[in-house]
Amino acid sequence: MRLMLVVALALSVIACSKGLDTIESAEAFAKSRGVVLTEKTEDKEQIVAPRCFDYKGHGADVRLLQFNSHDAAAEWKKRMDGIPIEPAQRIQSGHIVIEVRADDDATQQKVVAALQP
Repeated sequence: MRLMLVVALALSVIACSKGLDTIESAEAFAKSRGVVLTEKTEDKEQIVAPRCFDYKGHGADVRLLQFNSHDAAAEWKKRMDGIPIEPAQRIQSGHIVIEVRADDDATQQKVVAALQP
């Protein structure tokens, strides 16, 4: 039993060190951080990422974007963060970029803090 626990823990550490690679892994990550994502809706209109879903989570709008590579996700995040009037905060982990928007800063900061890798 202990050996299985150690192996499971080691595998989760390895997975986390590489970052998130799918929408499903990002959903599980959010849940493990106490951010329950509801009202899942696929955003088929956007043309930035191969997969993108919008959610509600703790009073904030959360968007998960899945890119084909870590580099593509990092580059898109960098470019979006460079737009001064863009209110969303972004967290990049592996192939996934998490966008968080909320009406008030306190709610947005709470969700962003919970989703930091």
